[in-house]
Amino acid sequence: MTCLVLLAGAACSTFPKTWSEFDDTLDRAPYVQQDLSQAWVGYPGAQLVLERRYRNVSEQRILLPNTTTLPGDNFVFMITQGNNLTSLGQFQPLTIWRRNGEPPLPFTSFRDLTITTEEDVLGTLHWARWTNGTDLTCVLAFRRLDASSRVVPPGTGGLDVMMRNCLRGSVEEALRPLAMASAGFAGERGALDGRPQMLSPLAAPIP
Repeated sequence: MTCLVLLAGAACSTFPKTWSEFDDTLDRAPYVQQDLSQAWVGYPGAQLVLERRYRNVSEQRILLPNTTTLPGDNFVFMITQGNNLTSLGQFQPLTIWRRNGEPPLPFTSFRDLTITTEEDVLGTLHWARWTNGTDLTCVLAFRRLDASSRVVPPGTGGLDVMMRNCLRGSVEEALRPLAMASAGFAGERGALDGRPQMLSPLAAPIP
């Protein structure tokens, strides 16, 4: 287990607004419901896809099934980063935690998270676990998906991702929406420039 210090630092911006003003404007942009086939992460069983955009930054929120009685939704929250691979800064999970708004219960404090870090073919996955001592498991997971390993929305270099998923089962089951079978669905290597080729979300492998 690796305890990871995840701090949000200053970011350079080409926007005329400050980042605080930009975030406020993005917060006021309405979410628009999208077809499930437009989800940036192709997890079977996703119930709702909402998306909003301001200038060249987009956010998408995917509602996942929740069969527990715990308050709050299971979700995948994503925000686009950069306009190409070279423009991506350091991944800062605290930033997307703040962008989400309210703490994703039962996780109430970012500073109190005990983070486990693991590597897979998509890069680095950070996650924290909560349990009530029975088979009820919640995970709060963070990762960056970039254009070197999968297709990302046009005009962006990557996606910063946060997921809360509570279920009766194992950590591995709870992390499945951000595992290779789901989070990696959108691309396959083989394009002439070395970037993944676009696939339909309906081609996502079913875990």
